[in-house]
Amino acid sequence: MTPSRSPQAAWLSVPPHIAQLSPYVPGKPAEEVERELGITGVIKVASNENPLGPSPRAVRAASEALADSHLYPDGSGYRLRGALAESLAVSPSEIALGAGSNELIHLLVHAFCRPGHDQVLTHKSAFVSYRLAAMSFGVDAVEAPVGPGLRLDVDALCEHITDQTRLVFVANPNNPTGAALTRKELEALIERVPERALLVIDEAYHEYAAALSDSWPASQPYRARRPSLVTLRTFSKIYGMAGLRMGYGIADPQVVALINRVRRPFHVSAIAQAAAVAALGDSEHVAASVEHARAILGALSDRIRALGAVPLPSLCNFVLVDVGRPSSAVSDAMQRHGVIARPMAGWGLPNHVRVSLPNARDLDKVVAGIEHALR
Repeated sequence: MTPSRSPQAAWLSVPPHIAQLSPYVPGKPAEEVERELGITGVIKVASNENPLGPSPRAVRAASEALADSHLYPDGSGYRLRGALAESLAVSPSEIALGAGSNELIHLLVHAFCRPGHDQVLTHKSAFVSYRLAAMSFGVDAVEAPVGPGLRLDVDALCEHITDQTRLVFVANPNNPTGAALTRKELEALIERVPERALLVIDEAYHEYAAALSDSWPASQPYRARRPSLVTLRTFSKIYGMAGLRMGYGIADPQVVALINRVRRPFHVSAIAQAAAVAALGDSEHVAASVEHARAILGALSDRIRALGAVPLPSLCNFVLVDVGRPSSAVSDAMQRHGVIARPMAGWGLPNHVRVSLPNARDLDKVVAGIEHALR
């Protein structure tokens, strides 16, 4: 239930673009639902978290870093940027760090957009933070229509480019739909988006997509062709570090330098940096997470389809489900059955629910929750 807003105090004057913002509402923690409903054993599949958790190496590194938590973190992220640069075969000057890739979305809008003049362009059913970041800085957000299957329509997106377009955000694969660009579509974007606009390819699910599809195209190799290309990635998904808030961008050194002008000092904790360095070296954990996703994604989709709902194709650790009726009622019924999923009405998808991949041991309960709700 959404709380009603009390009248704003006369002395509390804020800019119009702030007054019209609504705060992002995350999925409820399992403990809160258990307390509200008086039940136990609730499973949360609402936030696309890795059910295998973080790398054991990352946990050890984070624990060791706690001993020095009286010290400020390395504001430059020297060690982590070096490790990322080595793994990506780029210069450390091409790496920008953020408290999750979500922070980098906001920093890009802050650094490159003029309120009341420039525009951010994305598409409908895209990651909601692109629109929220633009609105929080008083920048217009334009959303192009999507094509069949809620997939990006490159032609429609490019038709919405104007002289005011400064940032173009495209997630590959996209959250919440799970849809991915083909190589032809990515190359068309790279060629057709004007060089004066930064083309930002958000690859939060990069590791999943690269493993689940032989033809999925990473954007980073195209930076030699297009300097105004920015790639965003995160440690929140396959690395299982969502709670530590650690993301990064790969971009031209001039772009990175401008991002660093507007970021907060010490914005990424020492614990997160230490854990990220360790996680990069744990290929076994990444491989296990990929194998889990490969097995559960197919099984979950097949069983949802058997219930009469429609799971959309996904290269991520979640599946978007068309339940054919208002998703709020479906998600509420699932919650009463001990399963927290994500209704997508706020993304313009009133009949869709997003379901993250659960542990293998929880798969039956998640499917039972969906079946219960559909009945």
